[in-house]
Amino acid sequence: MSLDGIAAARHYIDRIVHGDGKCNGMKVLLLDASTTQIVSSVYSQTEILNQQVYLVSRLDESNQSMNGENGDLSYSSATASSASNSHLKAVCFLRPTPSNVDLLARELAQPRFSEYHIFFSGILSSGLLRILAENDTRERVKQVPEFYADFLPINEDLLTIQCRHTLAMTVAAGTSWAPKYASQYERNLQGLQSMLLALKRQPSAIRYAGHSPCAEELANDLQESIQADEIFQ
Repeated sequence: MSLDGIAAARHYIDRIVHGDGKCNGMKVLLLDASTTQIVSSVYSQTEILNQQVYLVSRLDESNQSMNGENGDLSYSSATASSASNSHLKAVCFLRPTPSNVDLLARELAQPRFSEYHIFFSGILSSGLLRILAENDTRERVKQVPEFYADFLPINEDLLTIQCRHTLAMTVAAGTSWAPKYASQYERNLQGLQSMLLALKRQPSAIRYAGHSPCAEELANDLQESIQADEIFQ
């Protein structure tokens, strides 16, 4: 099997745009900052519109409007706001973070769309899933699958998670400053997990730079997650 990051991401986005076969007809695509980049890397605006997507909007910037250039995706929060109590369905593609679940909880409290098909780009914790379920009082959420596309494919064999200041995190490892980078460390771990899952790889050994305590810790945590989590089996 070839390691084609673009094909892996495109496969997931294809399924997301179609609601994994459970969301037919015109729909709205709701994204966050990270998933916007991911979708834009494998889909043009024209291709998105050809998949019965009426609107692409940012869930985390509901008051901001952006215009796409050079074929990139364009966004219109004004149109999304006017869709209150709409017959349209919403397909959400978001990172599994507390802030995104909080935004979804607010959205579900006053739903603008008839259905919500929520796809997370990584592993969603049971606690966040419970919060989502508790706030879906009107039962608008139809599915909450995990699709492992939490990375940005530059080309077939070059992937990135667009995580800034990672070098500073590695320098701080093992020092009193390390807790400052805990969330960033977790982001790197989740991104690597997603890459392996998307490419359907389960390495028996992980190599890392021997002079880097941070790289060693990350490699060990990644190996432990592979051995402990059923999704890698």
